Amino acid sequence: MARRIEAIWSFSACTSGSAVILPDGRCDIIVRNHASTPDEVTPIITGPATQPYRIDYDTGDQWFGIRLRPEHGAALWQDDLGNAPDSVLRGPEALDRLPSLAALHGAALTLDALAQIIPAQTWPDVEPRLTRAIDILHASGGRLRIDALAQFVSCTARHLNRLFRRNIGLSAKTYAQLIQFHRTLKLITNGNVPIIAAAFEGGYSDHAHMARTFRRFGGFTPSGIPTDLSLPDIPPK
Repeated sequence: MARRIEAIWSFSACTSGSAVILPDGRCDIIVRNHASTPDEVTPIITGPATQPYRIDYDTGDQWFGIRLRPEHGAALWQDDLGNAPDSVLRGPEALDRLPSLAALHGAALTLDALAQIIPAQTWPDVEPRLTRAIDILHASGGRLRIDALAQFVSCTARHLNRLFRRNIGLSAKTYAQLIQFHRTLKLITNGNVPIIAAAFEGGYSDHAHMARTFRRFGGFTPSGIPTDLSLPDIPPK
């Protein structure tokens, strides 16, 4: 399952508030439990995200979720993956997409059960060249050009892009740009790298190029990064 599921996570809100959720190009399966209605849960399915969004929460709200590896989006969305980017299914819509979610409530709602929620027969075979391309993109921080990436995995750029769209739901370029955005954001927020230096290290042609990307994927500028971000490794939705 390590090549299928990227993360199994849970989150409990200690206070009331809100958070900006940043896109990471992955699909998530989530069960949310509102503190105000503890006997009810809301199933949520997300498509590969390319836009930020905000969530509000109350003290005691809980989330349980799994994040699929990017190349396994088709396991969840099948032939609808092309329409899945930035889609969020809640409640009955999520159950229509994945009926087995209906069994997760009460004592049955565990992370182990959630990790097994996708039937084994629906996991598609993934071409090894796509998996290798994703690993190379992450190792490069998203800075590698797609034609060069295609050469590394011994296929054409057109075929590589088909693999990305068929399995991830995004173009290879968009997925690489998301990686580049997150790496550069972390250089600024976690590494305390000055903005101009972060633009250079992140692989952007100039500060304006970086600023356009930050506005596209984050809704903010490099000099106006919000304090209430939820990065992909801190994943409440």
